[in-house]
Amino acid sequence: MHAETVIEPQTNYEPSIRDREDAIVDWIKEQKQKLNSTQKDFHSFHLHMRDLERALLRDHTHADFFSNVIKRLSPQELTLLNNLYCLWETLLERRFVQFLDKEVVKHYLDYPLYARFERLIEREVKLLDGYKPKRLLFIGSGPMPITALCLQHRLGTQIDCLERYPEAVSESQMVMKKLRMEGAINVFQGLGENHDMSKYDVILIALLAKPKEAILQNILQHCDDDVRIICRTSDNSRHVFYEPTLDNAIPAPLVIKDYARADVDDTISSVLLRKELQS
Repeated sequence: MHAETVIEPQTNYEPSIRDREDAIVDWIKEQKQKLNSTQKDFHSFHLHMRDLERALLRDHTHADFFSNVIKRLSPQELTLLNNLYCLWETLLERRFVQFLDKEVVKHYLDYPLYARFERLIEREVKLLDGYKPKRLLFIGSGPMPITALCLQHRLGTQIDCLERYPEAVSESQMVMKKLRMEGAINVFQGLGENHDMSKYDVILIALLAKPKEAILQNILQHCDDDVRIICRTSDNSRHVFYEPTLDNAIPAPLVIKDYARADVDDTISSVLLRKELQS
């Protein structure tokens, strides 16, 4: 008589890569629904967005995994997620501007994403490789121009901000007045695709500033040949948050000279563009 075979349950089961992809894709879609339904409740909206960031803002050892995950999200799903993230950032900025106006906070160091932007600016300044701008333009500065404030602190140079929306311009100008930065940082209303760029030797283009190709064509038309352009983009899992700047949006003779990649807990990467002159 044979002894009965006992099948022991597996206690060390490791899910396959496909199982893990399935799980994170399903979770992202659930988060999308939660975000979409809580847009008017900032507290809940904020918590869901931070959960999404914590899950996706990994280092680049996870690049292949997240590349497959992103491919399984439809263009419509990515567009909705991008729009929700843009809304969250705008609400976060506007709330901070209101707190600054009411003196609930006193300094831009109190901005919730300050540390993230400080790391971003550090990477972007390194792209300049020691070059100090004579005058810098930041296109797409938003209601709370944290980028301009961090840049001015590091470079000590004249910075102009260009913003398309009148309300955001008014909010930014109030911020500069509160922080006593008027003159060092100026905020203008205008469009990157038709603004006069001729007086700037360094131009920084925000990720949400569009249309990228038209903005870059305008820079090519008006700026000197040695202009340095830093154009923000997103890669890999960050496509959930931002639409990337595609290579076909970069007109000749501009070429990518250097790249600064977002790391853990960072959302934005940056490329340095220069004119490739014919010898």
